[in-house]
Amino acid sequence: MYLFLHSLKPKEFIFNTSIGGGNRAIVPVSSYEEVIPMNILVTQLLKSLVVSDTEMAIDLGMLELVPEDLALCSYVCPSKYDYSSILMDNLNKIFNEL
Repeated sequence: MYLFLHSLKPKEFIFNTSIGGGNRAIVPVSSYEEVIPMNILVTQLLKSLVVSDTEMAIDLGMLELVPEDLALCSYVCPSKYDYSSILMDNLNKIFNEL
């Protein structure tokens, strides 16, 4: 009897940013601006980070960020991008170019 009831119990949710598919479009919603405490153009910055446009990202304030600053953006993103790792990739790209 216990085994049967235990199988009906729902499993715990896993909170991650996996999308179960390919890349998706970045939807310009206001959820990014609500979670970032800085006064920057977050949606435009994230778009430039995803397409690796480092010049535009630098102009929008990429060098003022650390990967932990974008953790909440990854959590609220409807496209489920991992912006922290994307930021690190772009920062490493800039460092290697110098």
